[in-house]
Amino acid sequence: MRRSYLFWGSALILLSGLFLLKAIGVIQDDVLGYFWPLLLLLIGVWVLASAFLPRDTFVEEGQAFAIDLQGASEAKVEFNHRAGQIEIRAGAPSGQLMTGTKALGMDVSSKLVGGILEAEVNAGPTFVPFIGPSGGAWRFELNREIPLRLEVSAGASNVSLDLSDLLVKYLSLEIGASSLRLTLPSRTESTFVEIEAGAANIEISVPEGVAARIRLKEGMTALKVDRARFPNLESGIYQSADYHQAAHRAELNIEAGAASVNIQ
Repeated sequence: MRRSYLFWGSALILLSGLFLLKAIGVIQDDVLGYFWPLLLLLIGVWVLASAFLPRDTFVEEGQAFAIDLQGASEAKVEFNHRAGQIEIRAGAPSGQLMTGTKALGMDVSSKLVGGILEAEVNAGPTFVPFIGPSGGAWRFELNREIPLRLEVSAGASNVSLDLSDLLVKYLSLEIGASSLRLTLPSRTESTFVEIEAGAANIEISVPEGVAARIRLKEGMTALKVDRARFPNLESGIYQSADYHQAAHRAELNIEAGAASVNIQ
């Protein structure tokens, strides 16, 4: 039985109980006037209980899913994540674009458009006790053999992107009050990265052998850049000495508010 049945079953019992009380004359007013405050109380109790009981008591048991490549020569993947934890890395087997675990609170869709496979993943919050994946994080593995365009949008999230073994040509990241750990691709000839962040903690790892050009918009509360690898050319711009001759390189544009940025 799905764990979410416990919550929604309790809500239905609550509602039917209110109708029974109205039928026997105990309640004279509109039932819904009592139901909504009591439902909020039930949610509060449910959330508090999840802090003291094992997470597997509440989370939805997920089912493995895979998106077939359908003969596509490249792919575009869009991730929309509300809040919680999300992890993306290489690992999907040959012939598949993506593998992962699908649970309540997540929708996956894909379509083939002129040789390009377009996929979209909408993943709900991982901290709400009656939905989300087992283990507390959405985890997705992508194909390492084809060029990728990734777009990731996240709210208050803990985002981990290990792209080191992926052929990511373009990455767009929009995050709110989040923590981001990003490892750039090591095998891609050229990668373009755009990051837009609010009050975030951003850690970016540039693999050895990858040159980088980094543009940073002023306004960050803390900034740390490995200047031995990425000398400061001018205000807000850091670049590897061999950037134009490098076999593998990445260009990063970072716009962040009250953020801490560490690039190594």
